[in-house]
Amino acid sequence: MNDITPQLKTLFQDRLKENELLSKHTNFRVGGLAHWFVDIRTIDELKQVLILVQKQQIPWFVMGGGSNILASDEGFSGVVLQMAMRGSKIEGTHVIVEAGATTAALARTTAEAGLEGLEWAISLPGTIGGAVRGNAGCFGGEMKDVVEQVTVLRNGQMIVLKKDDLQFGYRESFLKHSKDIVVKIEMILRPGDSVVLKEKMKEILEKRKASQPLSAGSAGCIFKNYDIANEIELARLKQEADIPPAVLVLRRVFKSVLNMEILC
Repeated sequence: MNDITPQLKTLFQDRLKENELLSKHTNFRVGGLAHWFVDIRTIDELKQVLILVQKQQIPWFVMGGGSNILASDEGFSGVVLQMAMRGSKIEGTHVIVEAGATTAALARTTAEAGLEGLEWAISLPGTIGGAVRGNAGCFGGEMKDVVEQVTVLRNGQMIVLKKDDLQFGYRESFLKHSKDIVVKIEMILRPGDSVVLKEKMKEILEKRKASQPLSAGSAGCIFKNYDIANEIELARLKQEADIPPAVLVLRRVFKSVLNMEILC
């Protein structure tokens, strides 16, 4: 593998980290050494580093907040690009935010601005870019409910994807099956009462603290919830999973799906 340290230092200076423990950047607190680790603060930086690594055939990986990723103890022999573009702007009910902004911080910012629709995300770990990519959701809300369009970097070009283009599904989107890199998200929220919204967020945080080991290495919920609507769906699910009879009685099952990126 070619040594691109000099070029990376030129691009990122003291933000370049060599032999960086990935365990410092993942919610599971696991992961070995990344050969190079940089935080991306501008689209131009992202474009330049991708040109460099692709020209030199160096492995690369884009990550957000590290909340939905398992990193190998053997590390990663390439460049890890952590999205650190965190700017946001509110124009009426229109919210424009860069992919590296933390989801919880954006939820708080929009609630304080009296905008409803993202308060459920106050307890969501990770970045807004990752949340959109996986159509994250909890407490009755999902990213697909508020996203209008997403700007991605594709083969060096900025491409705007409309909501229909994103093909949102349950913890699913077109983005999960492409090499597109999310750089900007635009949302439409609703006018709301800031006091009421902040009280709702407080309740959500209390529920999260009561139900999950926040002091331990965890990525929160890693299950997909399935509601069985009819016997046809039940028959199909029986073919795909070994479901205990006691669970079938409840007519609501949880199929374990590790909905994560694997970095190795």
